[in-house]
Amino acid sequence: MAGAALLLATLLPLVAAGEVSAPALAGRALTPRGRWHYEVPGPPRVRWSVLFRRTEGEDETRLLVETPAGRWTLRSTQPAVGSGTREEVTLPALGETVTRTLANVPPPNAPECAAIQPPDACLVLDGSRGRLAAPLSAFSGKDASSFRHRASGVVSPEFLARLRGLAPALPIADLAFYSEDFLALLDPVLVRPPGPDLAGPRLPGCAFDASFGVPCTADERRREEWLFRRTPTPSPP
Repeated sequence: MAGAALLLATLLPLVAAGEVSAPALAGRALTPRGRWHYEVPGPPRVRWSVLFRRTEGEDETRLLVETPAGRWTLRSTQPAVGSGTREEVTLPALGETVTRTLANVPPPNAPECAAIQPPDACLVLDGSRGRLAAPLSAFSGKDASSFRHRASGVVSPEFLARLRGLAPALPIADLAFYSEDFLALLDPVLVRPPGPDLAGPRLPGCAFDASFGVPCTADERRREEWLFRRTPTPSPP
């Protein structure tokens, strides 16, 4: 009993000072990572990488996509607790990004969604030209055309025009949840077409990823060399 009392006396100051780390969420590893790269020769030629990362707080999936019309970075995050999601699409050539937040519970910065009821959700679009918050159902109701016009106005006309170049990549499975309730709200042309997913062989991708500014770690390069049985590139003298 004396030993237990001594241990408790030692821990109590740490708990009071907030120095004892909270346990990780059950069933969640701390930092699993994954990289996959695929290419479809076309025409049109489409190349993409899927980068996945998990932390205690969230899952993050980043897509690096190239079509004949340009390059895009798409990023999706889902919290470990709750159902809200955040997606963003960036056009590196313009340095412009548009984001979509979708939540079943209205966020505090979206009073426009205060009255929503399940199964509806609150959708918030943020772009270089403005912000739009509205119930998701508003985009299919009697004022849908007005809301869609406002949605396309949150980005620049040049961004909107170039976004159409992403169309050949829409059948990629990981792009499915970007299309209908995000990209197609900005431009109806970007509705995901019916048919099978776009699929290609898995190929080495570290050079492709590095060209987007997301280089592989040394361990990831070694894993890629082993996976594709490539001769390692000698280090420069």
